[in-house]
Formats: sequence, structure tokens, C-alpha cells
Amino acid sequence: MSAYPTLAGSTLADCWPMTRVMAGMSAVPVGHAIDLAFLFPLDGRERNDALIAETRRHLGGCLTAIEIAFRAALQDEAPIAAALDEWPDPLCWPTICAQPTMLGPPLLAHMQMRAGISLLLRQSGCPEGESAEGEVDSVLPADDPTIRDALSALALAEGRWLLTGGEDQPLRPDVPAEYFAELVWTAAACLAAVVQRASESDDGVIGAFEQAGEALLRRHDEAAGPMPIAEVVVRQLGDRADAPGLLTLALSQRRFLLFTALAARRLRMESTQVADILLFGPVEQIAALSRSLGGSDSDYVHLLLALRPVRPSLADAAIVVQAERYRSLAPMDADATINALRTPAAFRAKLDHLRRVTAG
Repeated sequence: MSAYPTLAGSTLADCWPMTRVMAGMSAVPVGHAIDLAFLFPLDGRERNDALIAETRRHLGGCLTAIEIAFRAALQDEAPIAAALDEWPDPLCWPTICAQPTMLGPPLLAHMQMRAGISLLLRQSGCPEGESAEGEVDSVLPADDPTIRDALSALALAEGRWLLTGGEDQPLRPDVPAEYFAELVWTAAACLAAVVQRASESDDGVIGAFEQAGEALLRRHDEAAGPMPIAEVVVRQLGDRADAPGLLTLALSQRRFLLFTALAARRLRMESTQVADILLFGPVEQIAALSRSLGGSDSDYVHLLLALRPVRPSLADAAIVVQAERYRSLAPMDADATINALRTPAAFRAKLDHLRRVTAG
């Protein structure tokens, strides 16, 4: 007996990757169309198996953690608890694997960003030598208890993202409130569907899941994630966050979230936007970001080298080409690019749309 007969049995065209394949490739064999969808993604991003696996781990882990919370919260609801006890293994993640269209694009993009950061944090070593750590500590003084506590919290939060395990191993869902809400109601729908199919009556099922979900939302602390904590560290540093060379030292120590928060402060941008540019933006935007931060030619090369885990196309030859282009990038042009990126995303999207439809 399958736990998901209804959810997994809907129209084939509603199942990934058929949603993309059916959009414009129905004239070719299905297997070939799927290969084309992977090899030539619509958004121009290269296929990165490590990023895909890490994204699935974050999604599955967060959903499983929320499922566990739901099961615990509904233990006193005897009919619901009895129905869920029939399925002791995780239900939410297998359901999502069968019906990934339940996930919204913003949530998926956020999970990809988390996954990309995790890949960068897993790097080890210090390209500029072991002395860099002492220099960082001189700017992040250990005798300041506030900064010390924030750095400890950051290390713990980063450690959660670095845990290895299966896709359904629980992972703390330390995501922004809007994404946490989507995960909560997605998990609630997956579990409630199973309970409704197993029960003769669904009286009270929806209400019970709604109450449990609302309780989870009230307890959620979106400030517990690594990115908000890194921003707290930078705010507590105050003027010391603008110390010369701190960005380079943070990057050399693979403190990517600290690097992102420092860059966001100096560029007057959101940390998430800076991270998205570094992980997934065009290389030209990375160059503009580096130049606006005052990065030297060697700083830019080190930045590209650090981004390799999420950008496999940055082979040695490609980095040489990008370094040559960077030398000719004027600070004024870089600042103009960054100023445009500071514009609200919704505004830019609408303006780009009008430019496309009125072109020619």
C-alpha cells in the first residue's frame, strides 16, 4: 500500500521535470527533452550536482524537522496520532519528491542559497597563510563578551548547516518567517492528506493542524539563522567593521557569511542580495561588487577561487580571462552597476519587462 496514492497519481504534466519539459519541448522524445532541460537550463545556470544534492538536503531536513514538531504537537489528538503512527517514517519529504510543484520559487531559491553557502563553508585551509587568523582576531577582539558571544552563536549556526546526513535527517528550519510559514503549511498539507485518507471522518483534522501550525509559527525565531547572526556581529563591530583588509582576511579564513555581511554593510545592500550575486549572479556583477569594495586584482582572483564550489565553470583558464577583464573595469562603471542593483528587485523586474516588450 502506498502512502501517497492520491498525491503521486495526478497528471504527469504537473510533475517535475515535466513542467519545464512540457513547456516547449513536447515535439521531442520525453527522455531527450529531460536531458535538454538539464543541459540547457532556462535561467542560464550551469548544472551543479553538489548544489542540487545540498539543496535537497536542506529542504528535506527542514521539512522533516517540522513534521516531527507536528507529530509531537498532535499526540493528544488520538485519531490523528493513531493515523500518523501507521507511518513512522517521514511522510513530508517523500510527498514533496513526488509532487515538487508544491514548493514555491522563492522558497526554492532561498534553499539553493543556503545550500550554496554550505558548500562554501565546507572549504578548509587558509590560502594566505596561517597568520591570517591572528589578524582577524585582532579586529574581532575576544575580550569583548558581546562580540565573542555573537561569534560563538555564528559558529554554532554554521555548524548546523554543515552537518551531513540523508535528505530526511532533521535540520533546524532557521529560515526567514515567510519561508518558514510555507514549510509549515506544506508539511501540514502532506500530513493532513494522509490522516484524511486513513480516517473515516475528517472532522476536526484541518482545525487541529491549523492550531498546531499557528503554534509553530508563533515560536519561530528567524533571527537564529547564520545570516542574521553574521549581520549582528557586523553591527556590533561598529566602525571596526570598516577596518582595511578585514574583508580579505574574512574570505581567507572561509568566513563566508561574515564576508557577505561586511560587504553588505559597505555597499549598503542586503546580505541576502550580496550572497545571491556571489553565488548565482553574472560574473560581471561579482566583478562590479569587488571593484566597488576596493578589491585589488589579486583580491578578485582569490574571491573567484573561493566561489569555485558553487561555480564549477570557474576553471583556471576562465579565471585568467575574468582577471584580464577586471583590470579594465573602472570604479565608476562598477559603482553604476552596484547602484542599479540597489534598486528594489520588484522595480527592476517591472522595468526590465517593459523594456523587453517595447524593444524594437
